[in-house]
Amino acid sequence: MTIVEQILTDVHAVLLAHFRHTWIIVTATSAICVAWAVGRTTTTRSQSQSKTDLSLTWRLVGMPKDMTALALLAVFLGSYSAMILVWEDFAYYDNSFFTLFTLKGHNIVPPIWKGEGRFFPLGYQEFNLVRHFTDTITGYHVLPIAQLLIFACILLMLDDELSMAARVSLAFVALLTPSILISFSGLIFPERNVLFFLACLVLSIKRFEKTQSTPWAVAAAVCAQIMIYYKETAFLLLLGLAAGRLILRCRDGGHWKWDRHRLWDKEGRLDFCLACLAVLFLLYYFAVMGVHPNTHYATVRRQPIAEILLAYLRLDLLAWFFVAVVLARIYLILRYRIEASPLWDGLAFGGVACFVAYDYLGIFAPNYLAPVDLIAVLYVGRFAILLPKETHLWSKVTVLLLTFAVLVQNVFLSAFSVFERKNGIYAKVEIARVVEAQSRGRAGNAVRLFFPFAEPYVIMEFASYLSYRGIAVEGFEQEGSGRNPVVLAAAAVAKDGPCIGYRSFDCHAVSRPASGDLVIVLPDDEASLAQASLYRAGQELLFFYKPHPPIPQWLDFVIASLHVAAGEFTLPDRWMDGSVTIWR
Repeated sequence: MTIVEQILTDVHAVLLAHFRHTWIIVTATSAICVAWAVGRTTTTRSQSQSKTDLSLTWRLVGMPKDMTALALLAVFLGSYSAMILVWEDFAYYDNSFFTLFTLKGHNIVPPIWKGEGRFFPLGYQEFNLVRHFTDTITGYHVLPIAQLLIFACILLMLDDELSMAARVSLAFVALLTPSILISFSGLIFPERNVLFFLACLVLSIKRFEKTQSTPWAVAAAVCAQIMIYYKETAFLLLLGLAAGRLILRCRDGGHWKWDRHRLWDKEGRLDFCLACLAVLFLLYYFAVMGVHPNTHYATVRRQPIAEILLAYLRLDLLAWFFVAVVLARIYLILRYRIEASPLWDGLAFGGVACFVAYDYLGIFAPNYLAPVDLIAVLYVGRFAILLPKETHLWSKVTVLLLTFAVLVQNVFLSAFSVFERKNGIYAKVEIARVVEAQSRGRAGNAVRLFFPFAEPYVIMEFASYLSYRGIAVEGFEQEGSGRNPVVLAAAAVAKDGPCIGYRSFDCHAVSRPASGDLVIVLPDDEASLAQASLYRAGQELLFFYKPHPPIPQWLDFVIASLHVAAGEFTLPDRWMDGSVTIWR
């Protein structure tokens, strides 16, 4: 091994093993560099103009319609927070991070998974602090709810060209967007922090544009540095924003010329610093993950591009509406028919880049486009509200119809996602109570759970919840109550051993249940009613769960379409039901 190779190997080891320390050093250094770069120029902007704008904004709040809008938003946020807490427990996907680590007094290691090709090292790190103050599901949701409230307040301050009532309306639309609602409802979605720090970043840039104050520039850099380490694709948002602002600011509005001198004013220097942070993230990524990183995570989830585009069309019409508006504005800007907005158009470039990245990777999840959807709401909503009076009637009608379609889709899909999540959690909690009662009632005898349909990952997550409730599970019995451990058996397991390689719960490969087994059909199992009935008919039914409130039959087709669009397939004739039976 050459000296250079040895140095690279040592650097790789340090970056991988000491991420927290290196990240703090990089962030502090970046903040100092931004303060130095921005503070070097002598260009200043009138502070009185900024104070006048803020004064005018808050005077407008005194208008009756604005006060009414703010009151409605306050009620809505209260209801939103209550919705997050109802029927919550640590029984959702990926909650094993909490049940096996923070709730047992251990920190979550920064998620740098070379084997999976994942690098989002700030993911879940906030719960390493939360665990010192609470061990309840309500306590764990305090931070996300606080972020939600601050996030809503920031949305009201981002665009002083709009009335307060208009800004409240956009906040309503943003919070009802399914991807954003999902991100704030669950604990395990890194998009929540991307949304929060993206909003803080935009606010910091906006305030810096008005005040030319160095602290706002430093705040923008710190927010950007946090955001990009919460999700791999977030660096595209930052890079698109910075590059777009530089290009639009330097382009002469009246001629095909470039004003390169504007690259060196305060705003240009900040944009350069933000772009450098995005590039630095890439260098850090390749230094840790390798020049040819493993893409297993994306590979196993990759779908044909046509299916991905169709899925996003069915479940996120807003993103496509956003792309259409961005393309239209680019055309009009190039034709010198409208004036570019460096902040909003630059933000839009970052959003489109992120959307294209997910399409290119061929991966889909309802929460992935949350940052893109936030930008879409602010961007499309802004220019729809500010449409010139001379705009053709047909253009206004088209915008109105598309906006209505987006709102209808958002409300319906948000209600659907809340319904599915809450019933899924509540059903698993009730099933776990039955298992706990059976485990206590069979003194001296082990209880075997047979899962006819569940996948190993789902079984492992359910087992981690059982462990959280104090039920000993084979392979993890040392964490239990001292009784004989619950044994896990499943038809989907290829051979005896760990259910999932990175967790110690053991699963047994069994084709059919034995006498005395508890046969468990989970609410998210992909099985029809006829298939599930084979394990219920003629057996002792201990528990049966139906979703609350009951779903009308006429919605079955819509539910099936939503699952197919998401790349899943769960027949609606037993959608979200669950059961526990004793096999005889």
